Amino acid sequence: MLELLSLRHQEWITMARAVGCPEFYAEDVVQEVYIRLYKYRDSIYDKLILPDDEVNTFYMFVSIRNMVRTIMKLEGVYINYEEFYYEESNDVPDLDMEEAFGRLITKMRNEANSWGRYHSKLFNVYYMTDFSMRDIASGTGISLTHIYNNLKEYKKIIIDKYKEDYEDFKNQDYDKL
Repeated sequence: MLELLSLRHQEWITMARAVGCPEFYAEDVVQEVYIRLYKYRDSIYDKLILPDDEVNTFYMFVSIRNMVRTIMKLEGVYINYEEFYYEESNDVPDLDMEEAFGRLITKMRNEANSWGRYHSKLFNVYYMTDFSMRDIASGTGISLTHIYNNLKEYKKIIIDKYKEDYEDFKNQDYDKL
């Protein structure tokens, strides 16, 4: 397993940097991911290694992203993730885009707030903070499976309801939002 992972080592380091890991931490993050994957190799092998002996890139992305968040939290380093998602031209932010993005996020938050206290709180804690599902489960006593299933349903609701708005945003039809 580790041999297959190491063949794409540079790609994993680049991936760590892409999710906001400072350059000097990237190698350490990838090494920590290797250690964690090796530790749980018996239970995750089928998810990580595809039948044709290819590494599941998405599984590695999620593992790296979660490790970056964990290490940054432990080190007390906080990353402004918004700076990775905003596109700027000539170093001047597109104000129309920012306003449209704000309107889209407000619509989604209002939808989540209409679900009742428990569901809106769970949605907001997971999606608006850096808490992982495991952090939420250990802090609240709610089972990880229950949290996962609820978040999966929330995501489906949001996607179903706001897919057209998101497409308008991507196509820069900001006036339709």
